[in-house]
Amino acid sequence: MLKIGLVDHHLNNYHSDVFLKILHNIIADEECRIVAGYESNPSGEIDWCEKNNVPRFPSAEEVASNCDAVMVMAPDNIQSHRRFCEAVLPFKKPTFIDKHLAPQIADAKAIVELAKKYGTPIMSSSALAFAVELEQALSLIKEPVLEMFSRGFSNWDYYGVHTIAIALRVMGANFKRLIDTGTEQTHFITLDYGNARIATIEVRTGENQQEIFPWQFGIKVGSRYISDIIKDYDGFYINLMKNACKFFKGGEAKYSVESALATVTILENAVDSQKHGGIWIEAEP
Repeated sequence: MLKIGLVDHHLNNYHSDVFLKILHNIIADEECRIVAGYESNPSGEIDWCEKNNVPRFPSAEEVASNCDAVMVMAPDNIQSHRRFCEAVLPFKKPTFIDKHLAPQIADAKAIVELAKKYGTPIMSSSALAFAVELEQALSLIKEPVLEMFSRGFSNWDYYGVHTIAIALRVMGANFKRLIDTGTEQTHFITLDYGNARIATIEVRTGENQQEIFPWQFGIKVGSRYISDIIKDYDGFYINLMKNACKFFKGGEAKYSVESALATVTILENAVDSQKHGGIWIEAEP
């Protein structure tokens, strides 16, 4: 059995509940179990560790030293990721970092450099990168993709990552420049990969946002689009955990470190593009 430890801001959150349920029940045959937990800022009246029969540890370091792999959670407190990674990456245990690496490019790069320093494998991804509908579409593609779009909804800082992940899973991380011609409530981003290859990312916010702008993608193959709306929410979490288990056991993450860094670059540079009236921002060499 592979022993996983959770390091979190507060363990009482949806992702901790869902990941434990999937690992311990739905994909129990993977033999990956959560056996340790640490939270820096406990919240609520329920003791998550006691409720789920997961031993509680007094520090992130002790979790890492007592497990085979680590999951840095804090899905609603992404700013905690760097300090958690500074605590656990020196233990050289494969580490999954939930949603995205950090809110700022500088912190994301620092995490990646720290992982390289210690030779610690890391994986960071939104579950939407592994959407069932997207996996099905990718299985049908037999030639290079020149153009695609991904659409989604909600707050850019915390939920834009999901729509970005769809685009990067298809097109990769090596775009040349980006531009955001949207507004504070609407992001409309073009990623220019060069050689007439582009991806557009659209994220809108509104009271009925999920109803009007569900996660959707379209991939142009030849003269036709392969398109779908993502409906299987359970499925993308299950696929994420399957991929995490494979990664923990020594496999290569489908969502690369380069894509994880590109995710944060898009999150930050899109805002900068808007602030300057919608200008192109070159990707770093």
